Order: sequence, then structure tokens, then C-alpha cells
Amino acid sequence: MRLSWLLVACALLLSPVGARAAKTGDGPVKKKAAAKKDTSKKKPAGEKTTTNPTKEAKRTLRPGALTVNVGHEINDEARVTPFPSFAPHAKKALAQNRRDQLIDAEQAARAGTQADRWWTVLFHLRELDSRNDPEACFWRVVAYYRLGELARARNLRNSCEPPPAVQTILDNEDAMSTTLQPVAALPEMAAAGEKPPAPVPNPDPYAGPAFPKSN
Repeated sequence: MRLSWLLVACALLLSPVGARAAKTGDGPVKKKAAAKKDTSKKKPAGEKTTTNPTKEAKRTLRPGALTVNVGHEINDEARVTPFPSFAPHAKKALAQNRRDQLIDAEQAARAGTQADRWWTVLFHLRELDSRNDPEACFWRVVAYYRLGELARARNLRNSCEPPPAVQTILDNEDAMSTTLQPVAALPEMAAAGEKPPAPVPNPDPYAGPAFPKSN
């Protein structure tokens, strides 16, 4: 009997404590809800929310922005003027450079001692166009004749058409080179499918007349 009265008294004492805990939100369920509520951060006012913030906006190029025009024809007769603002000075400089190269080629051809004489002559003429420069054509043809390259010398001679004043000089070079070559090395004697023998060069200096200067 006494035990039952003690249990009733304990229950009466603990009931106010539970009521106070329910009012103040100190219960275990309320604490978890409050913790979840505090962890959520509010976004600043004015910030726009996006459905996918990591996705970058795609940029679209305008139609035809990368169009390349093709099909233009090249005019082989077009001439480019270097330094158009100083055309006379550029023309004079190019003419002087041409003259220096021709002088170097002739000096190598006439020098008493010159290593790889005729290859050196061709080296000095490397930037000059034989088709439009008769003097450069003349020295190239002489160099190929002296190297024993008869076919090459004759083909170049026909393509650049040296002036009549030097045709006799080149005829003599052709005849002299022909006498040095073995018969099998002559262009007219070359048989189809057979390798011709090596040409015989003439390393002697050039002692003939100079290319006639134009007035």
C-alpha cells in the first residue's frame, strides 16, 4: 500500500517538469527540428536562383561569321611594288643588288683560282630570273656548259632566248663542251632506259667577251 502511494507521488512530481520541457521546446524532437532549421542559409535579397548554376550559357556565332572566300584566280602578270611609298628608292636598291650579283658571278667565272668555280657562279645567280634577265641567263648557260650539262644548258638557252650578240659566244661554249664529253653522254646519243655517264666539267676560267651592256 505504501509502495503504491510512493509511485503516485513521484508521478505527480515529474509531470510539471515534462510540461515545462514541452513549452520551451527542449524535447529531443524539437531540438532536431531547430538544428535543421538553423543549418539552412537564407540567400541574400536580390540574388536570382537558377535551375542549373554550373551550366554555362552557350554562345551562338552569327551565320557567316567565319566564311572564307575561295576561288580567286591568281594573276601571273601582277607586279608587286616593294615599299610603294619609296618606289624609286626600292627600284634603285633592287637594281644595285642585281648588278652586284652579276658582278660576283662574272668575277668567279674569270678568277684565276676559284674553288668549285661554276657552282659558285650559279650560287651568285640563284635569286635572278633567267627568263626576264638576259645577262643572268647568259652566265647560267655558260656555267652549265662548263659543268658538262649539255642538255640543261641547251634547254635553258632555248627558254630564255639570249640576244643575238651573245649567240656566237654560246655556240663556242657548246662546241667546246661537246668535245669534252664521251659520246654516250651527249643528249642526242642517250638511249632510253640507260643511265648516261657522268659529265666532264671544264674548270678553266672564262676568258671570252663580256655580256654586252644595254644602252
